[in-house]
Amino acid sequence: MAEIPQEGELSRLPVARLLLDLRRQRYEGALRLAMERTEKCIRLQGGVPIFAESNLPSESLGVQLLDDGAISREQHAQVSQRVQERGVKEGSALLDLGVLSPKQIFQALKDQVRRRIMSCFAWTEGTWALEPGEPLPEDAQAFRTEPVGLVFEGLARHWGPERLLAELTPHLDRIAEPQAAFEKLSARLRDDVDARTLCEGLAAGHSLGTALQSGASPSALAAAWILDAAGGVAWQVPEGAEAEADATPDVVLVFEDQAEAQESVGDAAAARDTASAKTDRRVEELRSEVLERHAALTELDHYGVLGVAREAAAEAVKSAYLKAAKRFHPDALSGMGLGDVRAEATALFARIARAYATLSDPESRSEYNAGLDGNATADADRIANAEALYRKGDILLKAGDFSAALTFLQPAVELWPEDPAYRSSLGWALFKRTPPDLPAAQEHLQRSVELDDRDAKAHYRLGLVLREAGEKDAGEEHLASARKIDPKVSGR
Repeated sequence: MAEIPQEGELSRLPVARLLLDLRRQRYEGALRLAMERTEKCIRLQGGVPIFAESNLPSESLGVQLLDDGAISREQHAQVSQRVQERGVKEGSALLDLGVLSPKQIFQALKDQVRRRIMSCFAWTEGTWALEPGEPLPEDAQAFRTEPVGLVFEGLARHWGPERLLAELTPHLDRIAEPQAAFEKLSARLRDDVDARTLCEGLAAGHSLGTALQSGASPSALAAAWILDAAGGVAWQVPEGAEAEADATPDVVLVFEDQAEAQESVGDAAAARDTASAKTDRRVEELRSEVLERHAALTELDHYGVLGVAREAAAEAVKSAYLKAAKRFHPDALSGMGLGDVRAEATALFARIARAYATLSDPESRSEYNAGLDGNATADADRIANAEALYRKGDILLKAGDFSAALTFLQPAVELWPEDPAYRSSLGWALFKRTPPDLPAAQEHLQRSVELDDRDAKAHYRLGLVLREAGEKDAGEEHLASARKIDPKVSGR
């Protein structure tokens, strides 16, 4: 792997990847993290975190124990007073006062290191810097914290299924080829049932998408992310099949317009007002552009989506893709306050990625050009785009992230409304989200049953929705139909 630079931004290299990269390089020294006024320092030995410092009063040992109910407020006050009077550490004060046993204090200090690092996984902004060879403070005790398990917990807790899935999207149709690190990494993850199922599926030769379907959950997605980021697998295109073209960049992209707007803010009120108005105008212009380009997707071929001529050189195609992907990345748009057009942006971004994947490969581009005059080209693109969106939405649906699933399932149904599975999953997500949308859920599930009357899952889901809506007789009828088709049917 490439040498890690000495400093950088967390938006480009997040804490999770930093810790895995430092582990692989067996880094010795300090990793300093900063976000606004919060500062952390993680000391690593052989790539393993052994100590963590924080400037947050809320992350002191006394407050941690108080929040956990391990000590009372009175005991906390006694400890604080002893620390001030004698200038000792909180651990020493706790031991001197007999508040906790040495074993309890040791475990609390170890938990403190883990918690101080864990909170950093939620940081999407800030900076980091390496200080190689930085020694551990003389009065500090080392507490080894296994980095793979730490990253696994941090991803599952703080990243969420949608972000993890977005980073894994380019590999969904690919087969994992286990590398030298696979066995050790999977052994670290096997305590979690879904993560173990995911690892077993990949080892058995299933595609990532298929392996995730067997145990779709935040922990399974986190395990897949770790195997990819830590070099545990190499992704191979299945023989006789094209790789999924819906690719997502590995890092969260930042808009140049945002950076310019932030730099233009001065101390004067007039400058702030001008910059704010300029940013608002650009945001509205971008919203309009997303909606317009999304509405035109079915009318555009791959060249039109990227905005290049059919004879454009490979470099021009790549340049157009990078510009479009940067501008319309769904996560970046949401960060600008454009979450209301996330579904349209997701569909647009998927199509942009598919267009680039096809046109950047000479053989695929030649085949695509040969079929441009055929009547089926537009429909084929629409079906492929809809299927990619549906598969991502269905994984999130199984993971229980219903709101995130809707951002993929709704555009999938818009692109191809006559697919019963798309309708069924969208209806179920609308029913399971908080608050549920019963009328819309019922509409999509009824349409799904009309399209495929032998789909037990659609009947079962519709039965539950109708029963919840007060139509008990109709609901029981569909539930009976579902069980007749498949006695083991469920809504999941």
